[in-house]
Amino acid sequence: MVVSVVVLAVSSALLLFYIQTFCEKALKREFGRPYFREVVHAVQLEYPLLRDSYANHASLDYAQVRLALKCAFFTLQFLLKNSEPARRCLSRGERLLGLYFRFLMFSMPVRHVLNLKERAGVLRMATVLQYFANSVGEKLAVNSFASAPASLNS
Repeated sequence: MVVSVVVLAVSSALLLFYIQTFCEKALKREFGRPYFREVVHAVQLEYPLLRDSYANHASLDYAQVRLALKCAFFTLQFLLKNSEPARRCLSRGERLLGLYFRFLMFSMPVRHVLNLKERAGVLRMATVLQYFANSVGEKLAVNSFASAPASLNS
């Protein structure tokens, strides 16, 4: 019985490690240009300000940070799903990053109470949001570029 519990614990830990490694690798993807700035300004998202404030060790209200990150996540997830008219779903990598973000959001209250690397978690969530904003901008740029010749021919 003890051996099976140990095997289950080690397997779960390895699974979480592999998921985190995959997410970190996906977040290092380079985009052609920083699309996120246009998306942030168009939708008026607050996560870049939160990221900069946390990086500069400014004290912020926990409830406001949590709400701003959650709203930005749902907004970007909606935009990702609707940025490609042919496909109205997320790719596997985007879904996995969404689950990673939700896990970080779920662990945020525990980190806050225990004062356990809360800043690192917020910075990771902001990185995921920046990746999503870059993906939205890239998809919209590709879609608008692809539809431009069709509109010129009409």
